[in-house]
Amino acid sequence: MNSIRLKNVSLAILVATSVVACGALPALDEVVPDNTKEYRRAETMPPLDVPPDLSTERIKDDIAGTKNDAATYSEFEEAANNPLISKYNITAETKPSLSGEGDARHLVVPNDRDTTWQKLADFWAQNNVAIKRQDPRIGLMDTEAGSDNYGYRVRMERGETSKISKLYVSGTSFEANPQKNEAMLRQIAEFFGSFHKEEKAKVAAVKASQPQQATVKTLLIDETGGQQSLFVEQDFTDVWGRVGRILDSKGFTVEERDRSRGLYFIRYIDPFTAAEQEEEGILSKLAFWRDDAEKAPEEYYYIKLISDAENTKVIILDTEETRTSSDTAKRLLGLMQEQLAQ
Repeated sequence: MNSIRLKNVSLAILVATSVVACGALPALDEVVPDNTKEYRRAETMPPLDVPPDLSTERIKDDIAGTKNDAATYSEFEEAANNPLISKYNITAETKPSLSGEGDARHLVVPNDRDTTWQKLADFWAQNNVAIKRQDPRIGLMDTEAGSDNYGYRVRMERGETSKISKLYVSGTSFEANPQKNEAMLRQIAEFFGSFHKEEKAKVAAVKASQPQQATVKTLLIDETGGQQSLFVEQDFTDVWGRVGRILDSKGFTVEERDRSRGLYFIRYIDPFTAAEQEEEGILSKLAFWRDDAEKAPEEYYYIKLISDAENTKVIILDTEETRTSSDTAKRLLGLMQEQLAQ
């Protein structure tokens, strides 16, 4: 009994001590203060100041490549790999060719991927080689193994431009045979080369079927007094008709034609001197009683054709039908030479 009573007394003392200790500890609000009211009263901080030498317009948050540009990636890549195409209009060689050494050995084909892929399938069919598997999306084509238990794998890649493809030949087995791969690559090259020759022959045939116009020999001759004449190795009748067609096609104003005298009376505004004569003088505007040739004689010329056996001589006359050595007359003869030589 004494031991039980002693235990109860001890328990009562322990409980009383705990209560007193809890009262001695600080309150929770004192340890962790409640700042809810202060948080609600908080204001938004002002924006950061931008340095004077850095404007906000120069700060861009767009991720590169997210904008919808007009150019596609393939066009961008093509321009990056071969800038000569867009800048100088220089295209790659159109003839199939072998390039590279070792594992990098390949055939350059001047065709797009679809055309190259179809011709490659035609090559295997022509040589009675069965295709085991193919995937044009990744550019892989495997053949069945032949009598020597050796199959080929052709890998097609895009060339420097979208109109060029590259073909790599390897074996499908683990043991590669560089000699066989090179021999097969050369056979494929000859196959594509034959197509190239056929296309060139077709182009040549089309050109041959078209009427060919022989070039006419023309020569500008310097004469005395700074004058010039144009020698044309063609008879008067042909030159007369051709000069008339040139004047009509080039927009000349032909005021008069006199075949018996070999004269074309034309109006020709020289672009080199037109700028100097944009503003007419007051007196020239008031000279309404004169015709256009009298107002601006420097704009009117006679082109005179002179028969010389099987050849023709062309000279330029002014409105008074006198030989002229002006720069405009020389430029007019140069234009006639350029057109008559074709």
